[in-house]
Amino acid sequence: MKPLSEKTFFSYATVAPMSRTAYEAARDFMADFYQYGPPEVLYRYDRLAEEMAEEAARLLNCAPEEVTYLKNTTEGIVIASEVLPLDPGDEVLVLGNEYPANLLPWLRKRHDGVTVTVVTGRDNEAAFHRLLGAIGPKTQAISMSSAQRYDGFMPDLALLSRVCRERGIFLVIDAVQHIGVRSIDLAETPVDLLVCGGQKYLRAGMGIGFMYVRRGLMPSLRHSRVGIRSMERFDEESYVLKDTAARFQDGTQNVAGLAALHASLRELNALGMDAVQEKNLALLAGIKAVLREHGIDFIDHGTRQSNIVSLRAADPAALTAYLQERNVYIKVIEDVARMSFIHESTLEEAEVLARHTRDFLDRARS
Repeated sequence: MKPLSEKTFFSYATVAPMSRTAYEAARDFMADFYQYGPPEVLYRYDRLAEEMAEEAARLLNCAPEEVTYLKNTTEGIVIASEVLPLDPGDEVLVLGNEYPANLLPWLRKRHDGVTVTVVTGRDNEAAFHRLLGAIGPKTQAISMSSAQRYDGFMPDLALLSRVCRERGIFLVIDAVQHIGVRSIDLAETPVDLLVCGGQKYLRAGMGIGFMYVRRGLMPSLRHSRVGIRSMERFDEESYVLKDTAARFQDGTQNVAGLAALHASLRELNALGMDAVQEKNLALLAGIKAVLREHGIDFIDHGTRQSNIVSLRAADPAALTAYLQERNVYIKVIEDVARMSFIHESTLEEAEVLARHTRDFLDRARS
C-alpha cells in the first residue's frame, strides 16, 4: 500500500482521507478510554453529541436542537422514509442516477402503497427541471441530493425549497456532496430534513454523520426506532419522545466518531465556510482550465457544480487504473472517470492528473 503522502488524491467524493484534526480528536478519545476507562472518560465526553450539534448548527445556520448524529447518510434517508407522514396514494419524487442511499429507502415505501416516481432526463440538469414539472396534486415529498455524485451538478436548491413550501411538500436533502464544499443557509433556504455523512469532504472518517430535522416538523413525524437516548421519559406502560432531533438517537454512541466529526466541523467553522467556498470555486475554475489546456473532455455545469469534475473517456476504468499505477487516484462512476477535490487541493496536483490523462488518451489513440 502507498502512504497517503505519495498519492495525488482526487477521490474525496468517495471516501476521503481523514484530516489530521479529526484523527487527533478520535485518537485522543481512544487513548483516554484505553488508559482511564469508564466511567470518568464517559463523563468527560458526555456532551460531545451536543457540542457536535452546535458546530453543525453554526455551519447550517439552524438551531442545535435540530441536529443529531447518524451512522451514515443512508441511515438518515431511511429515517426520513419512515417518519414522514406518507399514506397510500401519496407520491414521492426522486431523481434518477442518484446514489442508492437516496433511492432504495423510497422504493421500499411502494410496499406501503406510496407512489415513488423516479424522474430522469438527458442529464442531471434536465432531470431536475423535469422533476419540477412532474410535481402534481399527490406529490407529498421530494428527496434529492443537493450536489449530484455523478457529475457534481448542484440543482437550484432555493427554487426547489420555495416550490416545496408553496405547495406543502416535504423536502429531504442528501447533502453529503455539498457540506464542506459550498455554503448552505437553512434559514434562507429551508428544508425539512437534511443528512450528511462525515466520510467525504468533512474528512471525519467512516461510520459517523449528522442529520438536521426542522423543529416545526417534529409534531407531525411518525415514531421510528426508539431507544434510551430518544426518550424524554418512559415507564413500563408508555414513553414520551424528545421533541428535538435527539429523538433519533438510540443507544451506545460512537464517541470516537463523534469526536472526529466535532473536530472537523469546528475546524471548518474556524476557517469560515465563505472562505472555503471561495477557494473551492477558484480551484474548480482552475482545474477546468488545466483540463482544457490538455484537451481533456469533461462535464461542465459552470458554477452550479460542486467539487466534482467528471472526465469523459471511452474506457474510464482503464483510465482510472492507468492513473492509479502512477499514484493518481480518481473513481469510475458509470461511464465517467470522476475526480473530486477539497479546498486544500492544488492546481499543481491537477496538472499531474491532466498530464497522465493526456498521455493515456494519446496511447489509446495510437
